Amino acid sequence: MAIRKDLDGLRMQLPGTPAIYLIDQGVKRHIPDPDTYNKLFRDWNGVVQDPHLNNIDTGTPLSHGAVLAQAFGDAAVYLIDNGVKRHIASPATMDRYYFDWNKIQHVAPILIRSIQNGPTIAWPE
Repeated sequence: MAIRKDLDGLRMQLPGTPAIYLIDQGVKRHIPDPDTYNKLFRDWNGVVQDPHLNNIDTGTPLSHGAVLAQAFGDAAVYLIDNGVKRHIASPATMDRYYFDWNKIQHVAPILIRSIQNGPTIAWPE
């Protein structure tokens, strides 16, 4: 098994299987369902088929209903996942991860502040 930070942001799939993973912090994180996928990503294009996917360490799956969020009046965008908010460091990172700018949920600043911080998502790290 290996940690593959060079693959961060890619969505990957073992050929012939339905499961799709997001490579994040060098590990593969299962995307639990199509609804969660659709709340985060632009579309289903660009999923990399890789027969060596099982050689990448497995991380915590994305939580059901993970979302992109932004507080009103603040430029920072976060991935809200597994009870933490993770700042998405730049537009280049949004693009690398194929996150959809149009799917960002705009919420009250107090809601963002009430969520525990997790590690920043940055590309390149």
